[in-house]
Amino acid sequence: MTPNNQLTAALLSRLKDFFTKNWPVKVISLVFAMLLWGYVMMETNPERTKTITEIPVSFSGENELQERGFAVRGDHDDILRSITARVSVELTKYTGLDASDVSATVSLRSISKAGTYRLKVNTTCADGTVLSVSPSELVVEVDELATRIVPIEVAYAGELPEGYWKSEPTLGSQTISVSGPADDVSIVSKAICTIDLAGRTSSCNESILLSYVDAAGENVSSALFLNQLPSVVVKMDVMRMITVPVNARDAVVGVDSLPANYEVYDIVSTPPTVRLVGHESVLSEITGIDIEQIDVSGSNSSVQVPVALTAPEGTVLLDDPEAMIYVDIREKQESMQLQGMPVEIRGLADGLTAELSNTEGDIIITGKISHMRRLERKDVTLYVDLTGLVPGTYDIEMGVGIADKTMQTELEWILSVPKVTVTVKE
Repeated sequence: MTPNNQLTAALLSRLKDFFTKNWPVKVISLVFAMLLWGYVMMETNPERTKTITEIPVSFSGENELQERGFAVRGDHDDILRSITARVSVELTKYTGLDASDVSATVSLRSISKAGTYRLKVNTTCADGTVLSVSPSELVVEVDELATRIVPIEVAYAGELPEGYWKSEPTLGSQTISVSGPADDVSIVSKAICTIDLAGRTSSCNESILLSYVDAAGENVSSALFLNQLPSVVVKMDVMRMITVPVNARDAVVGVDSLPANYEVYDIVSTPPTVRLVGHESVLSEITGIDIEQIDVSGSNSSVQVPVALTAPEGTVLLDDPEAMIYVDIREKQESMQLQGMPVEIRGLADGLTAELSNTEGDIIITGKISHMRRLERKDVTLYVDLTGLVPGTYDIEMGVGIADKTMQTELEWILSVPKVTVTVKE
């Protein structure tokens, strides 16, 4: 074995002995050394530098600024961006130090007129020393403080469920005071109170946030003003709604006391139905609106009467509280059937002849008894009017003539042959 190989072997043997012999002593020595190092570090407590991000920034002296008649323009969340700071802190406090331990403010106390300012971010840390801040300055625009009174308007989102009704909302105030930078306040035209109707089945008595809009109806952020959460108390009834008939037929009495041969032909209410709102327990028992009695005893002509409508107890009537009741009283009617009535030809030009597809027809005539009992077969004529027709084939409507012209417009009839095919020849 060469001298070099012998030296290498000796070194390896010593290393092996170091790691395999007396190892308990070595472990105890290591632990002792670590304890000693920890003791030294605790006693000296050296400082370390820690970078802390997302540190919130706030204004100081803002109330004093407003008392001087000025206000910061813009959304504070946009202006007061979070900062990053490098902080020197003792080792024992290093781990627990976070953004909540650092105070960052921008002072407004030196500002006494409107304008744009670049202001220093002032930082302190109770458990350490702030070495640097980024950004170290913020740009702040200051305007004169102004106040304006604007009206509140109601808007709706969504629709009530089917079968529900709402009253007109009552607002705790019809106006609201807007305070803030003059340029921003000047563009606010009104405040909008948006009431959400979707799915609502109960009445409203709550505070609703407002939104500002300009003259063009565009939204203006409320974050620009001193009162960043403007609201108004809204009261609005929401109740179940039903539609029920006006019980006109039940109100008409004296029908059996009409003159002979007269009858009540129809009873009509205008409007025929009305809307009621109320609690479900009350509405479920209502089938209609009762009205005062209408006596038609001895009447031989129709009767028209206005009546008052009264909502049942526990309900509210949404429609006009008056209805017009029309009782149609007519003379009773009879019908007469005439069969095999000949069809006359009228108006045919000289020198022409006409052939009919039907030379006779049946007719059922209906009318008042007083007319029908005077009407005889000889008083009724069926005819076709061929006035002005030239040779050819035509479908002509059947005409009916009544001898007594006063009956012509009062009688009704049904023809077995409403049209006749006519062939006109020379």
